[in-house]
Amino acid sequence: MSTEVLPVKTDASAVAIEPAKPRAVTGFDADDPVSLYMDSAIFEQLQRVAKLMSTSELVPAHLRGKQADCFLVAAQAFRWRIDPFAAAQESFVTQGKLGYQGKLIAAIVNARLDPAHTLDYEYSGEGDARKVIVTGRRRGQPKDRTVEGTVGGWKTSNEKWKVMTDQMLSYRGAREWARRHLPEAIIGIQADEEPGETVELERRSDGVFAPPKTLNELTERLAPPPAAKPCQHPAVPPSKVAATPKGHTLACPDCGAEFEGEAEPREPGQDDGPAPAAVGPVVAAADRKGQRRLA
Repeated sequence: MSTEVLPVKTDASAVAIEPAKPRAVTGFDADDPVSLYMDSAIFEQLQRVAKLMSTSELVPAHLRGKQADCFLVAAQAFRWRIDPFAAAQESFVTQGKLGYQGKLIAAIVNARLDPAHTLDYEYSGEGDARKVIVTGRRRGQPKDRTVEGTVGGWKTSNEKWKVMTDQMLSYRGAREWARRHLPEAIIGIQADEEPGETVELERRSDGVFAPPKTLNELTERLAPPPAAKPCQHPAVPPSKVAATPKGHTLACPDCGAEFEGEAEPREPGQDDGPAPAAVGPVVAAADRKGQRRLA
């Protein structure tokens, strides 16, 4: 049995179908803060990173079990192009706001500068007059830019200003340089040495932020109450106890303690010995009409 192959007729007037053109792929713009929220694949991946981070026992306490907070750290780390778990270790919460340590901010700023002109620090002076001049250059810029500040103008109540002054000057100087000359790198970022007094808060188990318990506060709460001062029994002096016959007790009205009398009991009819000599006028027994004085 043979198979006949029929020729296929083509219509010259038929419209040719063009092959589909490849779709242009737009790269992720790390400088665009909303790009990661517009890309569903990146957004979902960051959610997975945040979920994993929230279950770790090695991340700071303010992130454990807080997937949404971990997402904030992961998203910021993604924009900075750094390890999100490293960023988490340098994070903290102050007055209900997420912040980052000064050394991390300095590293982020340096990564965005001209490699040959990263931040440089020049120190001079002593005490509160100790000054730092921070110099750096943005990529593609022809000249350096500077900021300067002093210990007296920048220091806070943080004890580190007393023991590592130059280091604190460098952290603060890097942040001030970025705020003036590279604000897009740290916009919305809270630092650990912001101007003015700040109180670092901790998230309690109920989700409420509260001041942390310091070591002194915990020590005071755990210490036993001070011992009460022993009663001195002012109403029962030793002389009164000595004059009280044996077999009789005296009670202290302040503490209730009882004391046995110490005086020997007198026999019936026993007098107290010769009466002491009278000095001056003596008051005789009074009658119903009044008192008579004996000279």
